[in-house]
Amino acid sequence: MRVFIAIDLSEKIRVKIAEIQNEFAFLKVHSPGAAKFVDLAHAHQTVKFLGDVSEDDVERIKSGLAEITQKPFDIGLRGVGFFPAAPASDSASASSPEKFIARKIRVIWIGIREGKERLKALQEEVEREMHRLGFPREKRFSAHVTLCRVKKPLRSKNELECVTEKIVELRDVEVGKMCVEELKLKKSTLTPGGPIYEDLYVKRL
Repeated sequence: MRVFIAIDLSEKIRVKIAEIQNEFAFLKVHSPGAAKFVDLAHAHQTVKFLGDVSEDDVERIKSGLAEITQKPFDIGLRGVGFFPAAPASDSASASSPEKFIARKIRVIWIGIREGKERLKALQEEVEREMHRLGFPREKRFSAHVTLCRVKKPLRSKNELECVTEKIVELRDVEVGKMCVEELKLKKSTLTPGGPIYEDLYVKRL
């Protein structure tokens, strides 16, 4: 089975993210099929993706997560961004971020700015426990929540300008705060209609 470890977002934050997703609804009209928007009923911050594992592995993972010692903490979500980040040469100047040009956009996301240090500490403890069980370490951890994935390159200048202008407009938008109290081991079943998630284990912090 395909599993990962994540933090679910609060309902209040999901409602706000839905409003922000609507700001990019023009993609559905002008570029049908270009972007796949995340189903917010399952919006989460991935802490570690583990991939395909056996039933025995699941029990070992549960035991490892039971050893996590981090306490509850608050996180704050704010600002829209994108991957891959525009290189320095694409910026007009550091003092004029509104003039940046993105040549490629693959993912549009919302950042986690408040509580990043605590989130990173939690992720590092999860990494240690999972590495002890034989899972490889992540090369890089990014604190963000995906809004949508761009499935087809935005090739025209007009398409890119519309998207980048909207990202700049929302770069400091306040999304909300929540308390991280649970860490979940989730099963992901891929279907033509999108992934179906099931909680296999909940670790109370």
